[in-house]
Amino acid sequence: MESGTVKKVILALMMLMLAAGAAVAQTAAAQTLPAAPAAAPATPSAAASAAASSAASTAPQANQEARKAPQPKTQEEYDAFQAASALTDAAKLEAAATEFAQRYPESELRGYLFQQAMGQYQALGDGDKSLAMARAVLKYEPNNPVALLTAAQMLSERTHEFDLDRNERLSEAEADARNALRHANEVPPPAGMNAAQFAEVMAQLRGTAHEVLGTVSFKRAEYFNAIKEFNAAINEERERTDAVVYLRLAVSHDKSEDVQSALRAADKAIAGSATGSQVRLLAEREKNRLLKLATPDLQEQKDRRSPVPENSPTAR
Repeated sequence: MESGTVKKVILALMMLMLAAGAAVAQTAAAQTLPAAPAAAPATPSAAASAAASSAASTAPQANQEARKAPQPKTQEEYDAFQAASALTDAAKLEAAATEFAQRYPESELRGYLFQQAMGQYQALGDGDKSLAMARAVLKYEPNNPVALLTAAQMLSERTHEFDLDRNERLSEAEADARNALRHANEVPPPAGMNAAQFAEVMAQLRGTAHEVLGTVSFKRAEYFNAIKEFNAAINEERERTDAVVYLRLAVSHDKSEDVQSALRAADKAIAGSATGSQVRLLAEREKNRLLKLATPDLQEQKDRRSPVPENSPTAR
């Protein structure tokens, strides 16, 4: 079973970050760009310098760099950025972002435009374009957690057993997911989101990264590691855990010959999925297999053991 979209909560965070980024860029432009064309480079206002100095004295340097507001260097660059970011057609925005990056190769706003295009393609359910835009963001912002996680999800879910570049794609997904975890604390709280809401979204982000790592291990048939990562995802996501995670956890336990743990995970996959959905049907099929194996006679259990069907949730 394949998924071409990131979780709604991550997409919501992406949209909030984009809105916050636009506001920050606009504020930064107002503070740094001269009111009229001038030959001398723009300099920060006294208030902005004082705020920056205060922030530097109260936060680690790493976080200061991560949360530094992107700033246009000229009015022309800012106007071009504004025109591109106003586009609501994903293909036109992608073209405008590409043109902007070529025209302003030193701009700090290049990644922002590609992230906006990534969000628009994601809303359309276009996984290939979402991945391409995530990679474009990472070209300019290699530590962007949302782009890292988007790329990781697209790669892990859309890589199949007989893909010629399967190993490379899974390795890229693993690396992106680990980097997303490493840089998750650099995501600034978006405006309009309180501390509790932001903490919940960040737990979902970390949980989704562990899901990716679990899926990568699952597709590599590294079932013990898959179990560890899926359980880490569940610990972060709790009641928001996707039924597919429990389904893959059930199969991982099954492959590890832990029938009782597999049954418990299959029950949770059934409880968390919609009646008649593919996940529910696969979970019920897996549970029926497991019930036949759960006998007191271990020798009989071995004799009756049958292989997991190929169309079980090895590919979402």
